[in-house]
Amino acid sequence: MDTLTKKTIQTSRGFTYTYYVSKASKGKPTIFLLHGWPDSAALWEDLATKHVVPAGYGVIIPDCLGYGGSSKPTDVTAYNPVGLTNDFSEILSAEEIEKVIVGGHDWGAALTNRFYVFHPERCAGVFTFNVAVVPQPPGPVALDFIKPLMKKGDGYFRFEYWYLFTEPVNGPALIDKHVESLFTAVHAEPETWRETLCAEDGLRKWLEEDKKGPVQAYATDKMRHEFVERLSRDGFTGPLCYYRTQTEGVSYEQEKELSAERYKIDVPYLFIAGMLDIICLPKAIEQAKSLGLTPHLTVEEVDAGHWCMLVKPKEVGEALLKWLAENF
Repeated sequence: MDTLTKKTIQTSRGFTYTYYVSKASKGKPTIFLLHGWPDSAALWEDLATKHVVPAGYGVIIPDCLGYGGSSKPTDVTAYNPVGLTNDFSEILSAEEIEKVIVGGHDWGAALTNRFYVFHPERCAGVFTFNVAVVPQPPGPVALDFIKPLMKKGDGYFRFEYWYLFTEPVNGPALIDKHVESLFTAVHAEPETWRETLCAEDGLRKWLEEDKKGPVQAYATDKMRHEFVERLSRDGFTGPLCYYRTQTEGVSYEQEKELSAERYKIDVPYLFIAGMLDIICLPKAIEQAKSLGLTPHLTVEEVDAGHWCMLVKPKEVGEALLKWLAENF
């Protein structure tokens, strides 16, 4: 991130955000990039510095709340979607940017979706990697309810790891003790997740035994060292609050007040699908299409798992630039 300008801001909620910027060339829009769990703004370094910025686009890339140089509250209510998206809006105002093309990955994709829902006036376009946009939630996420339905439909419960991640005390306590073990689990070959993240108590047992397995080629020793150093310092209590907002109803209580029409993405929308992702399934975009949420949809398929921009950086970067050139 050395080629980008690092800044900080304190939002009206009292939280500090670290973010990275590069100004757009004249006539070019700015791209607002949101990372997911358990990453930081650095997730976007290759995409930003080798693709987006050289093409003349501006970038604004925050460390999301709970990560990196930003505040790390441990109260789950701090991660409510109205508060988070208002924070983002304040960052844009500080940079004197009225509209952006907002994009994200993993929980950053969910935040991208919510940023459009709550601040459509600031979004010229939307793109998400791996995680498709979704309709208005019918209620808080009830793991015990959706488990048999998902097992029937997919053959396994894709959200099994949520049981561990939504334990307010024991979840982060266990992960905090086994950060490197977690790194090797989440960056392993996609199919291994059937025995870890998607197996009953699979990830819990992996961590309790402090297992360490082989990782994909992009997960270098440097990346491992920086991951372990960052999250051993910062802890997982804050980052896991994103999951708890769903199971404890924090997000639902705000989103239920909106109209279903607010979830329609009425600007150009790019979905990049990691075809080997066994948790965030590529077919999820079909639900969004069937519900009429994506009238301006472009889909690009990438032969990769969950971290598609790390596995296939050139392919993903070129796909994003092609879509940007065609739509803006």
